[in-house]
Order: sequence, then C-alpha cells, then structure tokens
Amino acid sequence: MKILTKIYYWILSALAVVGMIGYIGAVVIQVFSRTFLPFVPSWTEEAARYLFIYSVAVGAGVVSMKDEYARVDILTSKFPAGFKKFYEILVCLILIIFDVYLAYYSIPKFVFLRFRMVSTAMQLPMQWINFSILLFVILQAVSYAIKIILLLFGTDTKDLLKSPEEQTIGNYDIEEVVSQ
Repeated sequence: MKILTKIYYWILSALAVVGMIGYIGAVVIQVFSRTFLPFVPSWTEEAARYLFIYSVAVGAGVVSMKDEYARVDILTSKFPAGFKKFYEILVCLILIIFDVYLAYYSIPKFVFLRFRMVSTAMQLPMQWINFSILLFVILQAVSYAIKIILLLFGTDTKDLLKSPEEQTIGNYDIEEVVSQ
C-alpha cells in the first residue's frame, strides 16, 4: 500500500507540474505576442485559464495527501495520540462524504450538459472544462481514503511522502531551538 501511495502521489504531482508548466508557457506566449508581435493569439488566455484550473484540480489530491491545507492545529496538537488519530479519520470521513455529495450533484449539472456549449476562442466543449470539478472532488476523496487506510495501519501520509529535503529542514522543536 505504501508503494502504491507513493506512485499515486508522484503521478498527481507530475500532472500538476505539467499543468503549471503549460500555464506558464501560455502566459509567456501571451506576454511575448502582446509585446513583440503585431497580433495576439486568442487561444492563449483560455489555455492558461483551463490549464490553471486543471492544475488546481489535480493539486487538490496532492495537498490532501500531505495535509498541506491551511489549518489551525493548536488545539489538536494537545490531544493524545489515540484521540488525534480518531479525529483525523473522522475529519477525513466527513470530507469524503462532502466530496461524494459534490461529485454526485456536479455530474448532471456541470459535466453532462443538455446543450452543446463551447469555449469562445478554442472551441472546446465546456464539458471538458467542467470535468475539472468532478476530477477535483474524486482525487480529493481518493486521497482522503488512502490517508484513512494508512492511518488505520499506523502510517501517517505526511511522514511517508516526505522528500529528503523535508527530513532535514524544518523538523526542529521550538523548545530545542530556543534553549540553545
């Protein structure tokens, strides 16, 4: 399970990076053409917007895996380890329920539209753009489900997915640093 989790995490990370590189490329083309060319390609603004939306949708799974959403844990850090684990699982279950609810209601309303709609410049079907909503909640729910499974077996995803740089930087206890 740990190896599959790492593979899932790195695939999502790579997809998010590719989306952001595409986004940056579209913006660079837009800026370059506005500055140096007599015409501006109309597709670059839409491409940048859609690539950014998909990068955020894929990045939600990455952020969910590593608990990198903004959160205040001053109270939960004082909980005993057993209760903290129960609390994390409960929060993940609530978020999965919310994601399933959003997925269920986003499919007919946004993904399978009754009328054919296309984007202005690129003429892409809007179902492909709106699919990012469904992708967002599905990847987030899967990430939370993986996190629950790993927590039940005694592994925290934050520790499992640490890069070598993170293992040496920023892991200091405040009291140890202050006392030195």
